[in-house]
Amino acid sequence: MTKTPSATCTSRFSGTALRLALLGATSLSLFAGDIAWAQTSNGDAEPAARASADTDAETEADARLRRLGVVTVSARRREESLKDAPVAITAVSSETLDQYAVTDFTDIATLVPNLVMGRAASGSSSNIFLRGVGSSTLNAGFDQSVSINIDGLPMSRGREIGLSQYDIEQVEVLKGPQALFFGKNATGGLISVTTKDPTDTFEAGIKGGYGFEAEEYYGEGFISGPLTDTLKARFAFRYSDREGPFENTAAQTYLNPLGFERHRNSEKRGFKEDLSGRLTVQWEPSDVFDLELKLGASSTEDGGPTDLIERICGGGRTTPATANGIPPSPNADCRIDGRSDSSTIPVEVANANYRYTKSDGSMYADLDSKFGILTGAANLGAIEATSITSYYEFKQTDQNNVAGEAYPSTFTQLADFNQWSEELRFQTQFDGPLNFLFGGFLSESEFIFNTDAYIFPVPIDPATQTYTTFKRDNGFDASTYSVFAEGTWSFLPKWELAAGARWSRDERDSYQESLPAHSAFAAAFPAGIRLDDDFSDENISPQVTLRYQPTSNISLYGAYKEGFKSGGFNISQTLTPASSVEAGEYDSETAKGFEAGIRSVLFDGSLSFNATVYDYLYEDLQVQKFDPVTVGQIVDNAGELSTTGAEFDFTYIPDALEGLTLRGALAYNKAEYADYIGQCYGGQTIAQGCDELFNADTGAYTSQDYNGRTPPKAPEWAGRVGGTYEFPVSGNLKAQISTDVSYSSEYNFTDTLRPDAVQDAYAKWDAAFRLINDQQGWEVALIGKNLTDELVANTANDIPFSGGTGTGTTSGVVSDMSTFIENPMEVFLEFQLHF
Repeated sequence: MTKTPSATCTSRFSGTALRLALLGATSLSLFAGDIAWAQTSNGDAEPAARASADTDAETEADARLRRLGVVTVSARRREESLKDAPVAITAVSSETLDQYAVTDFTDIATLVPNLVMGRAASGSSSNIFLRGVGSSTLNAGFDQSVSINIDGLPMSRGREIGLSQYDIEQVEVLKGPQALFFGKNATGGLISVTTKDPTDTFEAGIKGGYGFEAEEYYGEGFISGPLTDTLKARFAFRYSDREGPFENTAAQTYLNPLGFERHRNSEKRGFKEDLSGRLTVQWEPSDVFDLELKLGASSTEDGGPTDLIERICGGGRTTPATANGIPPSPNADCRIDGRSDSSTIPVEVANANYRYTKSDGSMYADLDSKFGILTGAANLGAIEATSITSYYEFKQTDQNNVAGEAYPSTFTQLADFNQWSEELRFQTQFDGPLNFLFGGFLSESEFIFNTDAYIFPVPIDPATQTYTTFKRDNGFDASTYSVFAEGTWSFLPKWELAAGARWSRDERDSYQESLPAHSAFAAAFPAGIRLDDDFSDENISPQVTLRYQPTSNISLYGAYKEGFKSGGFNISQTLTPASSVEAGEYDSETAKGFEAGIRSVLFDGSLSFNATVYDYLYEDLQVQKFDPVTVGQIVDNAGELSTTGAEFDFTYIPDALEGLTLRGALAYNKAEYADYIGQCYGGQTIAQGCDELFNADTGAYTSQDYNGRTPPKAPEWAGRVGGTYEFPVSGNLKAQISTDVSYSSEYNFTDTLRPDAVQDAYAKWDAAFRLINDQQGWEVALIGKNLTDELVANTANDIPFSGGTGTGTTSGVVSDMSTFIENPMEVFLEFQLHF
């Protein structure tokens, strides 16, 4: 079976294989000892001594490479050392994840320069941007430009960032188009997560901790080992429960315009309870065939994505805007300061034909997910065959409010997704210079995305018995078929040429249907409208890579790559009599360009240094804008987006101070739109640039010119620098000190590039102190994350009816924004015990 890569090894010496290698080395030592005794009897023990010295030297060299971060990766679906892999990649080991208690994707983003991730309230409920390339959070129909793959299971909906990450072997962030190796084509990049496998000997461990700022308790554990001579298993779990890191300024009771009571949603914002478990079983009946099954499930309940919202007031206002004549709450402010007002909706509204609510009207999100991955491998000598069969489903219901306690900009949603996929892959293992990888991929998926909205406080409708402003049922059925092939030719001892392509066909049947709601809004949001769309597209994405290795520790490469993301239909638009299938369709997104890099280990294994330069062009980039007046999403394709940049990283082990490791990474990225005339933001005036595409019916312009402008979530500079120092304390006790600082230059965090939506440059400081006793198997740690307490905004949308009027005229009034922020400062006290 093709093993999952190790986070701490540079060859096949990973996890199980490392223990087998040590067992083999022990046996070899015993055998060598017998020979040495016999040779000593003859007066010659020198060969045995040399063999022992060689083994010790090799072990020391492997350990040094692990410290340098030169790990085994599977970016090309084969195990190879990071220093040999001709790809743009950042590999994050399990040790690095544990170092700073990283258990979710948003924390992973802190470790990777130019990766911006965060939760959102609707659509994909996430935003994932890498090198300034990503997909709008608003549209539930988009696949993500930056996708996720866990143990061979492709995930492209975006809600996966809400899943807890634990018992992880390694995370690989692959940058740029990814067409050949991970099942489904991706244009912006891919985050590959490899979980830990069963061990050859019995092992178990527990971990528990407390976060002081969010009042969080958490615990993890695993048990692993052989069941029979051919069967091994591993079970891992995680549980966490937190009150929340943010202050809720809402009043205990607040009266809405109808006299109904609203109550503080919770004492703190950002509360969360999560339970996850994963079972891995490996069956290895022979050296020729093996089988692995991974089963996982998780259940998360929290206050919903809008629990992370901070309000920014538009147009330089210092107090929130009045919405439809309703004054703002005195408990709201216009600053990102960790304080915001979050309250329930009236129970009368929640229990009156308003779907997916809780009876007490509270804001919430419940996410349940399950997956199964069956991986089989047959080594037939000249060829290795691998099959990955996977099933994945999630169901999320939620209720969110984006305007605080005064105005009911509230919606409830059901997001129900299931997917199965099959990948069949063949890899030749010829002794000659030419080898091939080829196979096929198939996936079928179904998605239901239903929404109810309560955005106007009016009396109950006597006919429909509801306060609901509009209701919509949406969804799609999708199929993906692809075949891929790559040939690798080692045409000279130090040269390798690889060339291949993936052919893809995507088919998607989408629908939207409006349902009866409050009759007062029947004109603006009429019921009984249904749109059905059939979309299909095909693509061939080629890739060519040339690698030159002048020495075993230096590798240079250049590559041309293309990527593809299917188009489809906008299932998040507002339905009116003027709506049409044609207006809801969006085109496929493609990428093409070049990259080149160097991977090296220098100065007798003291320094690893990697550098990558790239230049990619994205055509028909899928983008979207929220309209706060129609409370709908407008889909579009940007003509072109170019990204050009350079990335560097290093790890240095100075011989002068044993136990010290220094590291750093720096990324420069220049991203720029071209040939793109897109939507104005709500309330943008002619003087502010809303001066394109005049609408004679409304007497206003509708669009602005994005040409030459930087897209959202695209900082020009980003980096991370730090180090770890490990030293003995007493006996078997040692200490470890780690500190790292992450930096990002400024970026805009709205799809429409609002000038008042700029995240200033910031630096986050992480630090940890550990006491470790390897012999007794325990350690205790004090871990600080974001000790500079930076409240970083990663995305924002206009708040309905808080302005957003007069767009494209001389007298527009811009909206306030609901802004999603990343985790604030946290300090953990953590204890681990291994058996």
